[in-house]
Amino acid sequence: MTDVSLPDSPKGVLHAFRDAWNRHDADELASIFAPDATFVNVTGLWWNTREKIKTAHAYGFEKIFGQSSMRVGRTTVKTLGDDHAVVVGRLIVTGQVDPDGRELDERRTVLTVVAQKLAAGIWRAVSAQNTDIPPGGMETHANVGSTQSPITYRGSTPRH
Repeated sequence: MTDVSLPDSPKGVLHAFRDAWNRHDADELASIFAPDATFVNVTGLWWNTREKIKTAHAYGFEKIFGQSSMRVGRTTVKTLGDDHAVVVGRLIVTGQVDPDGRELDERRTVLTVVAQKLAAGIWRAVSAQNTDIPPGGMETHANVGSTQSPITYRGSTPRH
């Protein structure tokens, strides 16, 4: 595990995630998670240990996000007592590539993290969920066959 400074605030967990991402360092990224943490990615893949979170992100940095950069946008923190908090932040990722190495458009997500304060005053992620924000402000996704596409119902007439 990479020896890093662990966050001293709930919001710091999100910033540590961004910093590790921008260094493309799966060890560092995993170090902000508790050993038995869970992580659900934007496609619904679900990992339930720090080691699996590390392995999944190492693959992502090798194949998909190796040249990417992440920015953190609007962030909220909701404390749940003295030693737990829910952190929600908008993420903007640029530099994702397709399997042929072509750069893809900017990607926006919302990362929700449940963070826990440890005795030493540091915070660790115990659970995280990353959710894609479809381009164009779409409301949901529609599955047709083996394809999923974002759709909106705004302006449509309901059929009953």
